[in-house]
Amino acid sequence: MIGNLLLFLSTAQAAGYYVTGVGIRGMGRAGAVVAGIDDLSAQYHNPAALIRLDRQVTLQFAGVHQNVTFDREDEADLAFDPVSNSAPPMPIPALGAAWHLPGPDLTVALGLYTPYAPYYTYPEDGPQRFTMTDISLLSAYAGPSVAWRPIDGLTLGLGVAATMLQIDQGLVTHVAPATFEATDEPEYDVNTRISVRDPFRITWNAGLLYEPGDKWAVGVSVVPPIRYQASGSLTSDFSNNVYYTGESPFGQVLASSSASDDDVQLAITMPAIFRAGVLVRPSEGTELEVDVAWERWSAMQSLTVTGVDLTIETTSEEDARVQDDVAFPLLMQDAWSLRIGGQKSLSDRVMGRAGLLGETSGVSAQYRSVLMPDGLQVGYGLGLTWWAIPDKLALDFGGGQRFLLPSTLNNAQVYQVQIDPLSGVVLPGKSVGDGEISAMTNLFGLGLNWTL
Repeated sequence: MIGNLLLFLSTAQAAGYYVTGVGIRGMGRAGAVVAGIDDLSAQYHNPAALIRLDRQVTLQFAGVHQNVTFDREDEADLAFDPVSNSAPPMPIPALGAAWHLPGPDLTVALGLYTPYAPYYTYPEDGPQRFTMTDISLLSAYAGPSVAWRPIDGLTLGLGVAATMLQIDQGLVTHVAPATFEATDEPEYDVNTRISVRDPFRITWNAGLLYEPGDKWAVGVSVVPPIRYQASGSLTSDFSNNVYYTGESPFGQVLASSSASDDDVQLAITMPAIFRAGVLVRPSEGTELEVDVAWERWSAMQSLTVTGVDLTIETTSEEDARVQDDVAFPLLMQDAWSLRIGGQKSLSDRVMGRAGLLGETSGVSAQYRSVLMPDGLQVGYGLGLTWWAIPDKLALDFGGGQRFLLPSTLNNAQVYQVQIDPLSGVVLPGKSVGDGEISAMTNLFGLGLNWTL
């Protein structure tokens, strides 16, 4: 009941789920902004770059949609139709303000931002249902940041933020005695949903910006791991399962149409991240930047749901109970990315942006699925800024795409979760991960920057 959920939670936040950074200007440069960011999204990319801002208020709206297609491999007696993510784009807001204090050469900022992540919705009766039917993941960061320039050319930055995480996922489990061979027959399906939340954690990030003149700059930033302790509920609906309807060889085995546990816990660790970038300005109004980033996903090799106490009422004298902690191997690996981007003045009131990126995967190939449409990816970004009121009001526009080229999944370690309705034993069912998968992520956004 829980295994495939764990598989999602471990990878949904890896390089394949948080599909890009934060900010419309960064989107236009494909994320190549660690040394060159010049708006409030510096709180995310490099807080030292906030030193460039003075009395600025920012409001942004972005959208992200991931078009994932999975064609499960046909079996001897089964043919599967391809399925695709049908969820609408996820709207993502961000807002903040920054003030420069000239005396100590200090900029103070306060902001709210969320990583870019999509919704997922698939057919409830599709061949992917044992992995996922739908998922939403909400995460947010809010807090102050400060940039201080102790000497000319060198700026140090530090940010502190309160963060939260909320996850809601549906999937289908396979309920049949352990002595039975697991199948795809829908009469054994049980719709299962888990909702967990960690409402409050404190985290930080730090950055450095070295900009000795107008010709070049170097930026570095670091983010520590974030350890969420999410808790919530686990619910299963047996109403259409043959062991509840009485159509099984044993008649009615399950006495209740549903079961729930309102106190499960899940520990989730976001990785440490290191970013570095070098920026050059070959001419006035032109910037070129190369960035690298490293995410330490290898620190998470397994994930465990604790506090499980799910009672399944049966028609016999003794109910079935699921009580053991459930550990699941992940075999995560570190992820790297390379981003090349820049901007150029197109007129006195228009700045154009463009960028390219390549990224390795934090997900081992055998765990890739619709829940983790990740792998070696390439992408681009395009954007522009239009000064509607010179030196006062700037409108930012950005967009881009990322591509996971079609790949074949063989010997996938993605299985049904099978539950014995008599004993409550949880065990892996049949393999359901082999097939063809591809993904394309679409990003778009609009930002408003007002200089007071």
